[in-house]
Amino acid sequence: MDPESNNSCNSSILESDLQTVNGERSSQKNAVSLHHIANVFFFIGVTSFGGGGTAYIRRIIVEDKKWLTNEEFFTGLSFCQLLPGANVVGISLYIGNHLCGIAGGFIASLFLILPSSFIFFGLGYLYFSMGALPSVEVMLKGAGAVACGLMASMFVEAAEESLKNVVDILIFIITFLLVRVGHFHVPLVILMVAPVALWWYRPRPHQQNKEIVPEVMTPKEKKENG
Repeated sequence: MDPESNNSCNSSILESDLQTVNGERSSQKNAVSLHHIANVFFFIGVTSFGGGGTAYIRRIIVEDKKWLTNEEFFTGLSFCQLLPGANVVGISLYIGNHLCGIAGGFIASLFLILPSSFIFFGLGYLYFSMGALPSVEVMLKGAGAVACGLMASMFVEAAEESLKNVVDILIFIITFLLVRVGHFHVPLVILMVAPVALWWYRPRPHQQNKEIVPEVMTPKEKKENG
């Protein structure tokens, strides 16, 4: 077979495979309606607790529903951590917008906030009415320990996805030391560290030329490779 024809055949096969993969992702994304988003985020708002809310959202959206990939979720979470506001609200806006545009982001954040708002109104009233009771104080301390455990769970999941090499670990350590030991304000730390991280992970020319595609072999190559 002519080499040019062989290359053309390979290119056509690769384009077909990529279109199939993109088509599957697109159809899965289009299958999610505003009604689905409202139901799922209302359920999350009722059943999520403490600082591990983002981990809980990831488990439902990525692992159970498969609406986002791990990479898409943690990309959104990275943006949320660089911006003001609560991470759970930011990530719900990101997910909803990713799935159904601006309306999806509004619905996701609204139905996430509403249940917890009513619950906190009730708990707030009980706390300020009976917070001085010893039994209530003991329960609140136990709830604080649970929240710390949930946040630790989220840290482990994020670290497994984000700390891939020595540079990632160095950026993590520098950021931690600046905030915890140096007592710098978080916005200032972001202004110092984020540009370095962005510069390090900037697209390189040799990376732009690489296409991340599934490996496809022609029948002849398969025969040669056994």
